Amino acid sequence: MKFNIIGGGRLGKTIAQTLHGLDGVNLAAICSEKYLNAEMAIAQIGSGIAVADLNKLPFADLTFITTPDDRIAQLAQYLAQEKIIAPQTIVAHCSGVLPSTILTPLKELGCQIASIHPLKAFRWGNPDKAAFRGCDCVIEGDEGAVEKITSLFKRLEARVIPIKAESKTLYHAAAVIASNYLLTLAAAAIELFDNAGIPEDIAKQMVVNLMTSSLGNIQQTANLPEALTGPLQRGDLNTLKMHLNALPRGEIKDLYCSAGLATLPLTTLSNEQKLQVQALLGD
Repeated sequence: MKFNIIGGGRLGKTIAQTLHGLDGVNLAAICSEKYLNAEMAIAQIGSGIAVADLNKLPFADLTFITTPDDRIAQLAQYLAQEKIIAPQTIVAHCSGVLPSTILTPLKELGCQIASIHPLKAFRWGNPDKAAFRGCDCVIEGDEGAVEKITSLFKRLEARVIPIKAESKTLYHAAAVIASNYLLTLAAAAIELFDNAGIPEDIAKQMVVNLMTSSLGNIQQTANLPEALTGPLQRGDLNTLKMHLNALPRGEIKDLYCSAGLATLPLTTLSNEQKLQVQALLGD
């Protein structure tokens, strides 16, 4: 089976490197407007060709589109219009938020379409050949395309999770909260530790240790509320008041209050206690 990659970034390069390592799976080409990126990737993999022009893509049984999201619809239209992709082949994009239906022009050409989104941040540099081991990959699309791509990624030891196309936006929002906004919380905590006189490098490690411990608690408990600790869980109004008095007005204080209100339903407090906390944090 031959496959092409359209997009010369980290994800495209990683898919190319890992899939090409499977028996019976061969990289045909990597296409990137930044030709040097494609050329360097091909040199590292040792197979396939680098192209900058979509019209020079060789035949492939499977094509992955790994470009930024705002390019995918235009690409699908162009690939179908110019008949660059052969009918009866599979085309999949790797956007987390967009459904496979954005590739409808290619479906109308006779292709099977899908989307697969690896829930992982891939690093620059030489791709790790085990990059997909244990990686959650969410997939949806035409049955045949989903079956084929699922089989390939399971061979890479990924955990492939089916989803409905109409649920992708909610799925992606959840991923953003779990990944990107964790950094927001970390940055806020580090800043407060720094304001308290703790050197930034030590503060960073303290935050990592705390978050790692909390994630461990989440993993080990059957119900999320069981992993919750701290003054909010105890209904310790005096401590919460002291925090609010110490926090400077601004984004971090707003974040503290918003996070507290969002966490309140997870506590085991009585309704009366919850109302007291709500009044304090919402003031």
